[in-house]
Amino acid sequence: MSAIAVALGLAMSVPSIQYRLALGAAAFSAMGMVAQAVSHSARKHSGGSIAFLPFLTSLVLYPSWVSVVLVALAMLVGEARQKKANIKRAFNVAQYAVAVGVATAIYLWLGGKSIQVDQAWRPLPHISAVLGFLLINTSLVATAVGLSTGRSPFEVWQQNGKGTFLYDLIAIPLVYWCALFYAKLGWAGVAAVFV
Repeated sequence: MSAIAVALGLAMSVPSIQYRLALGAAAFSAMGMVAQAVSHSARKHSGGSIAFLPFLTSLVLYPSWVSVVLVALAMLVGEARQKKANIKRAFNVAQYAVAVGVATAIYLWLGGKSIQVDQAWRPLPHISAVLGFLLINTSLVATAVGLSTGRSPFEVWQQNGKGTFLYDLIAIPLVYWCALFYAKLGWAGVAAVFV
């Protein structure tokens, strides 16, 4: 329900669809789906993937409810291909949609624009959106793992966060560069990022 509420809130603020901008977001959402399919085991009760990088790139290419829906659909297809309980699939799709939706709202609220429209580096909206996404994403996962294992969500968050902190910080400029590749090079940029 939270994922739907976030997407609806964004859709109410800017209901129209700019198909030109949506194309890049769709390409990176599809790339995120592929990345999700090759996820790895991070701990006994959790896994990880680099899917968040192309999903966040979708956000900065087209900061809209459309990107939230594209990410949710990509996650849904990616999760359907994996052997796990349906409740875990539903949680993973919803938590990504919530995290991307809130990050999109942060990005827009702080003056972020589609990199396809304006390629200028805007550190405040960009860094805030990526950090917001990471905080929400990791907190929701830690809470779910904590509840399912009887451990403290904060303890789970700390344990999982230690190994990924530097990697997560690298995501800040990487997301911008991936979006910039697409904005400048089009499909050749998508191919370069994918490789």
